Amino acid sequence: MTPIVDHLLRDPVLAKCDYTALSRLLPYIEERSYAAGELLYRAGEPADGLFLLTSGEARLHTPDGETHGPGYARFGEESATDANSYLADAIVVTPLTALYIPRASLLPLLAAQPSLKTEFMFALMGHTTGNQLQIRPPAAAAQKKQVGVSRLIGWLVAIALPLIVLLAGAHYDMDRSATMFVAIFSATVTMWMFSLVDDYVPGLFAVMAILIAGLVPTTVVLAGFASDGFLMAMSILGLSTVIVSSGLGYRAMLLLLHHLPNSRFWHNFGLAMTGFFLTPLIPSINGRVSLVMPFYVDMVQNLRFTRQREAATQLMVSAFTGVSLFSAMFLSSKTVNFAVFGLLPVQLQDRFQGFKWLIASGVAALVLLAAYALSAALLFGSDEKPRLCKERVVSQLELLGRLKHREWAALLGVAVFILGMLTASLHHISPPWLGLAILYGLLLFGSLSKKELKEKIDWPFLLYLSGLTGMVSAFNHLGLDRMLAAALPGLGAYMRDSFGLFVLMLFGVIFVIRLAVPISATIVILATLFIPLAEIYGVNPWVVGFVILVLGEVWFLPYQCSYYLQLQALNRSKPHYREKSFLLYNGVMNFARLAAIYASIPYWKAMGLL
Repeated sequence: MTPIVDHLLRDPVLAKCDYTALSRLLPYIEERSYAAGELLYRAGEPADGLFLLTSGEARLHTPDGETHGPGYARFGEESATDANSYLADAIVVTPLTALYIPRASLLPLLAAQPSLKTEFMFALMGHTTGNQLQIRPPAAAAQKKQVGVSRLIGWLVAIALPLIVLLAGAHYDMDRSATMFVAIFSATVTMWMFSLVDDYVPGLFAVMAILIAGLVPTTVVLAGFASDGFLMAMSILGLSTVIVSSGLGYRAMLLLLHHLPNSRFWHNFGLAMTGFFLTPLIPSINGRVSLVMPFYVDMVQNLRFTRQREAATQLMVSAFTGVSLFSAMFLSSKTVNFAVFGLLPVQLQDRFQGFKWLIASGVAALVLLAAYALSAALLFGSDEKPRLCKERVVSQLELLGRLKHREWAALLGVAVFILGMLTASLHHISPPWLGLAILYGLLLFGSLSKKELKEKIDWPFLLYLSGLTGMVSAFNHLGLDRMLAAALPGLGAYMRDSFGLFVLMLFGVIFVIRLAVPISATIVILATLFIPLAEIYGVNPWVVGFVILVLGEVWFLPYQCSYYLQLQALNRSKPHYREKSFLLYNGVMNFARLAAIYASIPYWKAMGLL
């Protein structure tokens, strides 16, 4: 290692630079010598370079007469900040040599790593005041990422489990394609369960492995990239980006705070009602999460709730509950609901269209709503009050002024989407294509910029969603859904003779399947299995389909729920809520779903459905 490189790596700030960037810096570095009494630079002169002392000493003399140093190994930090000139005289105390780095050569380095400018600024402040200041890194960043025991176990399982599946398949003469798929599937699920990599990576691994193995046609495994779910999620994410970046979402939140009474109850009520209102209009929980989460973040900040305390967590619970709680109560709330609806006999499809679906699910909706209110009150009953000044909210609204062009574009996009959903029976345009047309309009008229399309839309989540859809398509193409149906023959008799026991057994089956299979896939597989079985055993197929929709949403671990992962991603940089408390509430609501089904059984009997 040359002396110049050695001195660069000794500097506490430059040592954090990328080695490639430092390598590009080397040709511009000059080695200079100075005699005692000379000046490295004078206060007020253009800050055109940084000095790294290799021998000798210098001191700083500020315009107010204070002297700091010697002992400093670096001078001229002004050249690495936004300062245009040096703030003090740098006087040589003993003969010295220094490495001189021109300001122009530092600019690419600072552009590549903007955090360095902050560190140089803190160093400059410390040198000119005589007090050494340091940036305390976050606890997570200060420590090197450790490979924990659970992570090591996860990788061992991800490697060993597929091998066991392959050996078992060869031993029992299982179909080769099915065995290979289950092996790939087991590795994918293990990576999700142990959070070994980012959430979208296992799905891409599965798609790649299935393609390489040639298990199913390319159009089957890549179906996720052309699915209605992908198009809908991409369109809603684009629309929500414009709503947030235009300021329309912030304006709507301020109006909500302005008109609601200033109490935690009404703030939570307003946010939950926003999600409830969107549920029948936007057939994607992920889409509703994208629209509502900016409201939550702005509300927490305006109400000045303490981060990761009960009040902020309760507000998150209200936002999440609003967009997800009634997803089975409206036919139009999720695309998978239409899949279940399509499995019903024609006469039942006529019977449960529109509000008739909601009426039949009314008792379950009321029980879940009561469970939400009670659980939130018991789990998040702190005495923290919102610190909201209504006059300030009025001032904020006045400052925003009239709606801007991009806000009008976002508002028009929302209005067209809602109107299109309400009139779908007239124009017969499916929601994903309607959303895609709105996204195209936003791009066409410049309301959604190229930079926002690239940076603001959660493309890793879309890859995750597409990978899941491709895996489900391959699962069904290989006939594994029929194999699963053959493994559960006894549940049909319980469905007919003891429906309450059947519901409990179905809850257990769904709990096990959901450890490995995504929500939509679980619902589709079980609906494909049990709805025809319900017809055979004389049980109302809609009731069975509805039970599957409600219980299919059960999840306990974050990896099991795609829209919770999306919520996590939107709050990852600076989380406002306490995740442990949130997951505790979610666990309570999972059992509330089961209670809602049991409470609905007498109601369904009174309606003649059971």
